[in-house]
Amino acid sequence: MSLPAAGPAKAVPEGTASGVQPVDPVDAVLSAVFGHSRPTSEEISALASHREGFGIGWAFLQFVRTGRLKSRFCLPVKIVDLSEFLHNARKLKVFLGSLPSSPSSLKTLKCGPDVCTPECLPVLTAFLSGSLEEGNEGKGAASCLKTLIAASCGLDDCPPLFISLPPSLECLDLKGNRFRRPSMESLTSALEAGRLPSLFIVDLSDNPLGPSGVRALAKGLCIPLQSLRLARTGARGKGVEALAEVLKEKKVTSLCLLDVEGNSMGAGGLRHLGGAICTAGAVPHLQVLILRENDLTDADLEQRDYAPLSELLSTDQLRELEELDLSGNKLFDQPLGVEGGVDRVSAAALAAAGRFPKLQILNLANNGISSEETALFANALGKGEGGPSVLEDLDLSGVCSRVEGEEEEEEGEGEGVQAVANAVSSGRLSRLISLRLRCRGDLTSGPVTSLLHALGKGKSPNLRAIEVKVLEQVAEHPDEVPNLPVVYDKAVGAVVSAVEGEGWPPKIETLVLDFWNGYLRSACMGSLGRALGSGRGSFLRQLELNWFCIGGDETNGGGLLGLAESLGEGGMPLLEDLSLCVGCGGSVGGAELGKALSEGKVPSLRSVKLGLPVREMLSAVCDGLCAGTSPPPLMRMQLFLHNDTDVVHGDPSHPILRLAEAIRSGRMFFLQKLSSDHACFDGATATLLGEALMHKKANLVFLEEISLEMPQIDVSAFFLDAMCARGGCLPSLRMLDLGGVSLNVDLSASLSTLISSGRLPSLSECQVSVDLNREDLVDAFEKSLMSPHSASLRRIQLYFSYLSANSLMQLTRFLLTCLASEYLTKLEVLEVKEIGENAGVLSLCEGIGKGKLVSLRELTLREVSFEFESEASALSAALEAEKVPRLSVLKIISASMTDNGLKVLTESWASRPPPPLEHLDFFHNTFTDKGAESLAEFFGSGSQRMPFLSKISLRENAIGEGGKAMLRKALPDVVDL
Repeated sequence: MSLPAAGPAKAVPEGTASGVQPVDPVDAVLSAVFGHSRPTSEEISALASHREGFGIGWAFLQFVRTGRLKSRFCLPVKIVDLSEFLHNARKLKVFLGSLPSSPSSLKTLKCGPDVCTPECLPVLTAFLSGSLEEGNEGKGAASCLKTLIAASCGLDDCPPLFISLPPSLECLDLKGNRFRRPSMESLTSALEAGRLPSLFIVDLSDNPLGPSGVRALAKGLCIPLQSLRLARTGARGKGVEALAEVLKEKKVTSLCLLDVEGNSMGAGGLRHLGGAICTAGAVPHLQVLILRENDLTDADLEQRDYAPLSELLSTDQLRELEELDLSGNKLFDQPLGVEGGVDRVSAAALAAAGRFPKLQILNLANNGISSEETALFANALGKGEGGPSVLEDLDLSGVCSRVEGEEEEEEGEGEGVQAVANAVSSGRLSRLISLRLRCRGDLTSGPVTSLLHALGKGKSPNLRAIEVKVLEQVAEHPDEVPNLPVVYDKAVGAVVSAVEGEGWPPKIETLVLDFWNGYLRSACMGSLGRALGSGRGSFLRQLELNWFCIGGDETNGGGLLGLAESLGEGGMPLLEDLSLCVGCGGSVGGAELGKALSEGKVPSLRSVKLGLPVREMLSAVCDGLCAGTSPPPLMRMQLFLHNDTDVVHGDPSHPILRLAEAIRSGRMFFLQKLSSDHACFDGATATLLGEALMHKKANLVFLEEISLEMPQIDVSAFFLDAMCARGGCLPSLRMLDLGGVSLNVDLSASLSTLISSGRLPSLSECQVSVDLNREDLVDAFEKSLMSPHSASLRRIQLYFSYLSANSLMQLTRFLLTCLASEYLTKLEVLEVKEIGENAGVLSLCEGIGKGKLVSLRELTLREVSFEFESEASALSAALEAEKVPRLSVLKIISASMTDNGLKVLTESWASRPPPPLEHLDFFHNTFTDKGAESLAEFFGSGSQRMPFLSKISLRENAIGEGGKAMLRKALPDVVDL
């Protein structure tokens, strides 16, 4: 599309006032279209991303770039968001070529998956480098780019992308892709050549870099880098060691943030990293250190090593540190001061005066810290010359370890939680903004009451978030649960008093009180709901309340009424996230809650999670949901049904029937997830619910997941048959899980019909057991996988029933046909179980090797026999890089694979390019030291055939100590024995 060439100047029309210039027709049109408002960058991006608006968006940019559109019509195009761009490479080139190249223009470019396809990527790299063709229209448009975001775009290794990055770039966000060492080598080359002199922020989290990739990246790290995120990149000990060397050499003294979460570095990796961090002048400006889930005390041979941790927590070189995340590492699970015990630093070291003077955020969750050691830590907070602690965010969640020999009753006294309560009430945590105490064994009634009472004393006025979740209180005799004492009434009463008092933090935004595993009465929860609605919850954005009422509760459900009234009266005007799980009888408050939601009394609501018993309460809530017609426009609901043995199936007043009616009416169109625990359904109710979900009037356009426990085969069959009988569609459903029974052979036909008929167009996960003795079922599922509607599938689990000689031909045909389906090119996970016959295994391998599974990243072969070398040879022929180019996880489990079969695999990988495997799992096969020798020889000879491999699991094999020693020597950071 091009503008007509300008013609000669026309005479002023007769009657035109003297001195008044004629209006340019283009200007007049643009004024009419855009004169009432100025399109933002986001609006232009949205226009261009979809077919209907591409032309308008492109034309608008053309006018801006050529100067035909006067500045009053538009803002500078500083942000371009192509995360939903749905066009081909040609249109991408046209659009990027239209971007204006003035210094005040493009600063941030956000890409989506369709911009990063192999076809479009050359266009993107050309644009970034300023070499876009077609008259160089795009040259210079990216010359001032500051931020490039291409997160979770499915990018594979692409060295040209890093070479094309403009020198102006400051922030590079590429998390969630599939970059490996080649890409990191390219990025390092750009850094070492000085082509990225202003790069401050790099995020490569959730990329399979592996130790070699992190090592390659580390070589190029330099000033002025300030933020480096490498979470879950498979760095392990060797990768972290390479990173530590660069830090220790003081090449990145500008670093302020380091995130290496989830890299299994172990104590060995921490020794190197901690040593570097503790080196004077190495990272003098470090403010954020994320070491979450790294097995920081795990050493070789299942030993524990606490020395690196002690060094890190005893250093005085982290005086600028503001955030430290050590969660999920089992740091404090071994007792202190026990004869013959471990020698380790106490958690109290983190509170030592002057050691971490600026520490504001501390996460010690899931480290097994005992109640006694928690008390030592809490008692040390704010002590000494420094005055009150500067901590603002503290997480001490996680099951407490017990000191050896300590009586359970003594542990239950709650020494640790009581010490935290004392620190709050004394003002030693006066700057606290967020406090999380979830699933601790010392969260018993007395300490919890003290803590919640302390929070209402006004000593932490900046508090925004409180999260408390108690652990299950185990009854000595389960059948006597109704007679247990009401152990948490006083704790809830303390919250009510605090909320109603003058000392309650005035701007609480998050309140989580989970007493599901405790016992209380409804009355106190009702009082809490009313108190929050009296104006003291006016800043709440997230509210989660879970409770289970003791038997014989005289209010019988009234706990919900107070909250429902508060919501209905507008007492929580900013609430966005509401989560309630109620375990009580009666129906009081249910209808009021449903009505408040359906009438839009809380218009800010985005997420509602309701856990309701299949009793009168469910019926009442459904009545309320059907009462109004104006729920919050962005509200989505997750409904969880839990069982109550008092329910009598078949009763016309059964709550499931009322739920089905509510769904069928179309008033629950906002339902996003429907789930249940066991025994909530019989055949009749399952049929009614299945029909309701597929009813055309239900209009469940947002429903993404159905997870219903239907352990009885006939019940689940009724449910699926009812879904098939209706002509409706669930356009957004991704997961359909019936508690495992969807694998049953009798259900395959119904599920196949739902897929092949296009009624579940977004279904991404499918589990089916194929009875090869039933030709009709085999044909039905084969038809569904050969249907265009199967293109949405991302995960398939195929379980085969016992094979007879007569069914072998069916198996061979099924595997060769289905695995070669042109509609499975986006399948990412395939699990096959129970194929014992040689011909069946060979057919499976041939089907995989057809080359259609180009997106497959995980393959699990469970109880698929590889006893013979011919089977291993067929598998090796299928697992070539050309045929499964994205396969990163291979699991061969309980497959009777022998040493000879393993040798066939390794020899094949040595002669032909294997897929980019990162994880190999050979659990429970028949390998001996001979098999270990084959692996050690393959990997120990300097082979680069699998440069990205980060883990080999060989558990439950017959490998002796000699073989294990060979493997540990050849693969010290990789092998799991």
